[in-house]
Amino acid sequence: MMRKTGLAVLATFLLTQWVGSACAEPAARSGTPIGAAVAAAQSHYALNVKLPEFSLNGILLKQDRKQPQPEAFKDPGSRKCPPFCVEPETVPGATTIRLEDFPKMAADIQADRIRIVDMRTPDWFQKGTIPGAINLPYSDLTGPQTKAKVRIKKLAGKDIIAFCNGWWCGQSPTGIKALQEMQYPGKIYYFRDGNQGWADAGLPFTEP
Repeated sequence: MMRKTGLAVLATFLLTQWVGSACAEPAARSGTPIGAAVAAAQSHYALNVKLPEFSLNGILLKQDRKQPQPEAFKDPGSRKCPPFCVEPETVPGATTIRLEDFPKMAADIQADRIRIVDMRTPDWFQKGTIPGAINLPYSDLTGPQTKAKVRIKKLAGKDIIAFCNGWWCGQSPTGIKALQEMQYPGKIYYFRDGNQGWADAGLPFTEP
């Protein structure tokens, strides 16, 4: 009897560990593979978009596609799916925005009515991010809700622009869904192009 009880406890523990690790890593799901042709189609817009000069959080931004592109965004077609797959263009309940929306939203960002939120893990964030972005990793929102609710206080209930590494990254969609489950009061904009699109457009990153 004791042996059976012990085995049941062990099985429950292992199942809990497996579920927890699966929920914590959104990129583990399957999806549309990338490859060169798919990557070219996904990046076409960002590689060709023309933007006026604009400022974000006091930093003047001007396109320059001659600047060195970060290594992580040079060849998205070589990324394997899983873990990196083509993400859907929309997240239910969020508003998808594109690069040309940033100049239009710049005044609200400057006035802190909208906050730019990098949902990547801290190691990615430290390598470079969109000017003025704050880091709220998706993993901080997928753990215990009591801790997650403490961490979202930095958003102050404001409207946010959530992003991660781009159309091949599942971290911001996962973070957005977690915020929605916690009934986050602000409007959520989903910047699907993310850092891949930012780099393809020739826009600069800043280090925190």
